[in-house]
Amino acid sequence: MAVTAEKRPLGAVGRMGVVVSMHAALLLLLMRGMGIRIPVVEGPPDITTTVIDEQRRPDDPPPVAPPRTDVPIWMPEPEPVPADQDPPVKEKVITETRPTGGESGHGSAIPQPQIMGVRIDARHPLTQPPYPSARIRFNDEGAVDLEIYVLPDGRVGDARVLKTSGFEDFDRAALQEARRSWRLLPATRDGQPLAQWYSLRVVFKLQNAR
Repeated sequence: MAVTAEKRPLGAVGRMGVVVSMHAALLLLLMRGMGIRIPVVEGPPDITTTVIDEQRRPDDPPPVAPPRTDVPIWMPEPEPVPADQDPPVKEKVITETRPTGGESGHGSAIPQPQIMGVRIDARHPLTQPPYPSARIRFNDEGAVDLEIYVLPDGRVGDARVLKTSGFEDFDRAALQEARRSWRLLPATRDGQPLAQWYSLRVVFKLQNAR
C-alpha cells in the first residue's frame, strides 16, 4: 500500500529563520563584494603548545646544570723554598781547654821571658861626631840613619848605614864615632844582658860644628 507524505506548512519561527538566513547571506555577499573581511573568532589557544613554544625560544639562556659534587678538587702543592733563602743556622761553638803546663797536666802556664830592648844610658850620653871641614866650608847639613849592634857590655860591636845623608864624609864620621865612643844600656832577657841591633839618627847641623 502506497504512503503519501504530507507537506506541512512552515511555522512562524521557521519562516523567520529562513528570512534571517537569507538576509545574512545577502549581507555577506555585499561585504565580500566591497572587500570587507569578517574576522573569524577562534577558540582559546592550546596551553600545552604555547608552553612548549616558550621553552624553545632562542632568546632564553640555556639552563645551568647543578654543580657536581663527585669531581675531586685539585690543590696546588707549595713551592719549595730555595736553599739560599733558608734561615741561617747558628753554629754551636765547642771550646776545649788544654793544659799549658808540662806533661803533669796541672795546667800551670809557662812563664814568658821578660825582654827589654837597648836604651840610651844617661850616664854615658851619645857624643856628636866631628863635623867634616869640607861640609862646613860649603855650609852643608844632613842626617844619617844608623843601625848599631850593641853588645852585652853596652859597647857597639858593629854599625852600618840604613839611610845615607847624601854626603860620604857625613856617613863615615857617624860610623866612626859610634864604633869608637858610644856606650848604651844593653838589651836584657829576664835581667840577663844580650846583644841586639838598635837604630838611631845622627843629625849634622852647622850650629853644632866644632
